Amino acid sequence: MEAGRTTYGTLVVGVDNSQESTDAIEWARAVAGPDDRIVLLHAWQLPVVTGYDMVVTVDPHEIEQYAKQGIDETVERLGDPRVVPVVHQGHPGRSLIAEADERNAGMIVVGHRGNSRVSLMLGSTANYVLHHTKRPVVIIRGESAVPPKAVVVGVDADDLDGRSENESVRALRFAYSLPGIERVRVVHAWFLPALAIGMFADVSADLDAMDAAAQAAIDHVIEGAGPAPSGVEVVGEPIRGTPEFGLIEESRDADLVVLGSRGRGGFAGLVLGSTSAALAAHSHAPVVIVR
Repeated sequence: MEAGRTTYGTLVVGVDNSQESTDAIEWARAVAGPDDRIVLLHAWQLPVVTGYDMVVTVDPHEIEQYAKQGIDETVERLGDPRVVPVVHQGHPGRSLIAEADERNAGMIVVGHRGNSRVSLMLGSTANYVLHHTKRPVVIIRGESAVPPKAVVVGVDADDLDGRSENESVRALRFAYSLPGIERVRVVHAWFLPALAIGMFADVSADLDAMDAAAQAAIDHVIEGAGPAPSGVEVVGEPIRGTPEFGLIEESRDADLVVLGSRGRGGFAGLVLGSTSAALAAHSHAPVVIVR
């Protein structure tokens, strides 16, 4: 192991035949340490056939063999001793979470084809994993720079008073753990709707106060996360706008966006939405959700 390098133990990557899957594999290989294990998991299910005037014969053994052949070819092509192939029969999202739990994985990495919140609600693998695991989830989308050098971390200081950490502190520490990072931009977004402040009110003093409160929250999280790695520049800055809009805009110039989430999962989380869900659906860069 390299001196001072963070190890994740095991990274579980969801794979299929898509370009998004290939990007997820390359991202995991770029951040994994020499002693880490990268599990490539391909989950397959029997196809659902409907209709009254047709009969389709499906051989599960043939499907499984095809899946094994495909993932074995990928492993052979990579030639990376850290990579381990695994084939599961079952729901892809549940299979990824079960494999990560069994191996006590440091993170789950998935590619995501969707480009809207609707696609998340329709039950993509990325969406399922995002809402049903307590482990860090990396969603590969947009332009994927590997390894990431410029990282944006969205934070707040809720529930941090009197406590050593919250989800934002854990998110910043995760960003610090990544190899090769050069700059971490820590942001807190705030927003005052026009209905609350009045269309023509002079609110300059209030805006300054909100900026100051946001900066205080940023400073609190940075202090809680502890020292940044040597050579890493850390910049804290308030941004004006809703958290969803602010972080999506920040993602345009980032290699990676990291966000802590208090989401508890389940159907309510899908219906109500969250900053995490919006970012996962619309970010211009890969996203990490840390709980």
